[in-house]
Amino acid sequence: MTPDLTADTTDDTSALTPVESFKAGRERLAKVFAETHAPDLYLRAHAALLDETLIALARRAGLPETNLALAAVGGYGRRELYPYSDIDVLVLTTDEARDALDEKLGVFVTSLWELGLPVGASVRTESEYAAEAAKNVTVATTYLESRLLMGDAALYERSRETFFSELSAENFFRDKMLERARRHQRFEDTPYSLEPNLKESPGGLRDLQVFLWCAQAAGLAQSVPEMASEGLITERERDTLLQCGAFLARLRIELHLETRRHEDRLLFDVQEPLAQRMGIRPTAALRASEVLMKRYYRNAQAVVQMSVLQLQAIADRLQGGNARATPVRLEAAFIARGDEMDVVGDDVYKSDPNAILRTFLVFLSHPELTRLSTRLLRALWLASFSINDQYRSDPKNQETFLSILKMKRGTYHALKLMNIWGVLGRFLEPFRHIVGQMQHDLYHIFTVDQHTLRTVRNVRRFGRSDFAHEYPFCSQVMSEIPESWRVSVAALFHDIGKGLGGRHEEIGAEKVRRFCVDYGFPQEDTDFIEFLVREHLTMSRIAQREDISDPAVIERFVKLTGRKDRLDALYLLTVADIRATSPKVWTQWKAQLLETLYRAARARLTGETAEATVSHTLERRKEEACALIGNRVSTEARERFWEELDVVYFMRHRPDDIAWHTEELAGLPPDAPTLVRAKRAEKMGGLSVLLSLPDRKGVFLQAVAFLSKSGLSVVDARIHTTADGRALDTFLVTDTFERFTEEADLRQLERAFAAAMAPDAPPIKPRQGKLPRRARHFPTRPSVSILPSESGRAFILNITCTDRLGLLYAISDVLAHYGVNLQTAKLNTLDERAEDVFLIDGEALQNDETLLALEAELLEAVKAPAA
Repeated sequence: MTPDLTADTTDDTSALTPVESFKAGRERLAKVFAETHAPDLYLRAHAALLDETLIALARRAGLPETNLALAAVGGYGRRELYPYSDIDVLVLTTDEARDALDEKLGVFVTSLWELGLPVGASVRTESEYAAEAAKNVTVATTYLESRLLMGDAALYERSRETFFSELSAENFFRDKMLERARRHQRFEDTPYSLEPNLKESPGGLRDLQVFLWCAQAAGLAQSVPEMASEGLITERERDTLLQCGAFLARLRIELHLETRRHEDRLLFDVQEPLAQRMGIRPTAALRASEVLMKRYYRNAQAVVQMSVLQLQAIADRLQGGNARATPVRLEAAFIARGDEMDVVGDDVYKSDPNAILRTFLVFLSHPELTRLSTRLLRALWLASFSINDQYRSDPKNQETFLSILKMKRGTYHALKLMNIWGVLGRFLEPFRHIVGQMQHDLYHIFTVDQHTLRTVRNVRRFGRSDFAHEYPFCSQVMSEIPESWRVSVAALFHDIGKGLGGRHEEIGAEKVRRFCVDYGFPQEDTDFIEFLVREHLTMSRIAQREDISDPAVIERFVKLTGRKDRLDALYLLTVADIRATSPKVWTQWKAQLLETLYRAARARLTGETAEATVSHTLERRKEEACALIGNRVSTEARERFWEELDVVYFMRHRPDDIAWHTEELAGLPPDAPTLVRAKRAEKMGGLSVLLSLPDRKGVFLQAVAFLSKSGLSVVDARIHTTADGRALDTFLVTDTFERFTEEADLRQLERAFAAAMAPDAPPIKPRQGKLPRRARHFPTRPSVSILPSESGRAFILNITCTDRLGLLYAISDVLAHYGVNLQTAKLNTLDERAEDVFLIDGEALQNDETLLALEAELLEAVKAPAA
């Protein structure tokens, strides 16, 4: 017997108003749900409670029982009312009665807001009802699941009959598919976001609802069990759908109750509390929240699989499918029917197990095919569960998988399809561990498996001419790599060691070596791929955290790579990896750093000595700068200005910067007042700001404070003092708030900056920021290290900490206090994590005791603010 969750056996609610009674009932439902964990009972009881309340409010507002119908629509209409879902109601009137009811309708709608839930109320006349549905597929969807609460039943049924008589099932299906595609696109077309929306993301509740709506619109079925009885889905698919729906329903109820608001995002803030609510415990290797999210991703994968099957089945019913098309044999196991690939028989995967892998090889080898048949997908889904150790070790299956990895086109899409249908993790055993594996850092926005596949996608695109316009330099480098498929294998394994403890690049290198040996790779290929996996973090670290203008740094990197083909492949894998983490991570600044390091290393590997490289680079930069300057600066003025600059300046600045500085500063006397110039740095993604003034103590500190106060974030700073005593500082800054988009804005910035740098200007101290939300879940333990540079002429200061407003000022203030000179600064920030590298010098760094005191004070300065 189903319990009545709305019954109140403890309190007398007869004296309560409808609103008070509703709120008391909601609290009671939440308590009962905490004991029963029955989502279906909760949702129906909550809807029933709202039914009673709305009817009472409608009668209190004086709404009539004739010429007006009050209906529940949308999720509320199908009796799925979550704790903080919208109150979706439709007030339907006859055309004649509409105007006379305005005042009473206003009273009724206003009373709905007193319930404390979002209100989605619409008032439609009988003629407007059908017209609105014809114009808007979202409106039509809400009408599909409407039910009468009170009022004129004849009016309601008449309007419903008109609506369904004018509803085109094919047009509705078409529009829902377009709407679904746009929705998936908003979420990067993946269910594997680290903070997914359990309603709207692919694999969420909305995907479960879409095919039921389409079935209802076509008159094929009204529920999931009915879809099975009508032959649209199998009994196993029915059970899978019901299990997936129950999991998501409970999770969404718990999420609403935990946050006490309409919240559908599984934010990091709530993942651990949700795991506790769901009764999930941590394991030896995983936090409770990670166990929860693993379950969520498995559930989402099943929803995606079921969604594809059901929507194709409905499309076949509505549009006829390709069953009558003349079959064309593709190979022993597969045929083509029009643009669809099908199996030759229902038992093909039993009689020919290797066909499981050949499915993807054959499909992606035929670009004229656009989809896999529903029959094939059902058979493939069931067959995937049969993959075992014997299947994985079969040489024939290994050969087929290797053929997929070596395809000229289609490798990424094949691997993506294999992952969707559960084949990749079952066949490639090391990959199974990272399916749905969370990444607790500030860089990644996808699970490990999704990030890995996107890295493979990027690598593959470097080798395709149709993407050469997007990755011109990477495409050029890829064209010079022999057997480029090896880079794809490295990409597939580069993060496969994550979540296993220890350094994931070392674990991944061991796993990929074992894979290469098992698959019989030549030793040369095995060593090549293992090197890429083991060193896939190295190039990014050197480019962003070391002084790549130092020939000794380049020399050490060259010794590590050893050969040009390894350098080429490591560069491409590094770019592909960074670009696959998050749109925020890849910047033009990082691109420039990596390309600079790559070009310097390539020059060495092609035969130049370290000394020749420095000399050649210096002369080449001067020549390129001269070409850019042209006749705008006289030769005499240019040479006189360059005499004030040393080799370090030319090694640390690009030719376009040297030309810019020369045009602005050549001929400027040593005692000239402050000069500031700002321009857009299109290639680097921000603004370049040049500051020149007679050098004095505190110049950099004041400059940093001004830029911070102006809302500009410094990502790169190059500090130089000319031989005649002028500070020549260049900043690359990001204009996050887009305050300086016009030329007039830049001129105003120049004037304000120059005024702030005047000798008599008051000191600026930027305001301190608070601890950001994500930093609470990804706390960054502050670290400070000061080590001699490769050349021994300076020191490298590495700081990792939580980012905040005023951080660079705090660091610079400590350095200034100890009399430490700052030569360059690379400021790498992602959301709340800062990884900053400074090249510094000064007498204080020569004394161990002072050095320890400096490090201790820096640690205090970069501590995260209180939450």
